Order: sequence, then structure tokens, then C-alpha cells
Amino acid sequence: MTNDTNLHDKNRQPHMNIDDNVPPPPPAKQSARARLGTATEVSRELAKLYREARSGKIDVADASRLANMLSILSRILSDSELEARIERLEQRGIH
Repeated sequence: MTNDTNLHDKNRQPHMNIDDNVPPPPPAKQSARARLGTATEVSRELAKLYREARSGKIDVADASRLANMLSILSRILSDSELEARIERLEQRGIH
């Protein structure tokens, strides 16, 4: 009886997994850093993200996660702005 799985057969091709034929992913793109220092800048980035998801440039699930992060950042910026305004009022003696 012949065994096809003989490990000592020199003419036999090595076993390949289905993943062996998958090309490696492209290198990560270096993109310009988005300006996210103000609510307006965050809003612009959110609009850009929406357009990219609608056009299929990025996966909708990825866009959703990024939009959530932008939303959190927007709330942080808003809170920071309110804190600064309150501090200025307190420094002026207006409570």
C-alpha cells in the first residue's frame, strides 16, 4: 500500500494553506494629519469621513468606529471650551 503523505518523498510539493496564496496587504498609507483642535475642524473631519464611507473608500464599520471617536473628541473640546469660559468669568469676579 502506497502512502501519499510520505514525508521523505523529495519530489513532493510542500503542503500549502489557502492563506499561502493571499498576497500581503499593501503598506499602510501615510496620510496628512487631520486638524482636530476645534469643534469646526472635528466637524469637517466627520463630514470627510462620511463622504469616504458613502463612496466606498473606507468600510462603513470602520467609519462608524472613527465617527464615534470624533464624537467623543467633539464633546471633550466642548467641555474644555466651557471650562475655559467659566474660568475667565470667575477671574473677572462674575459668578
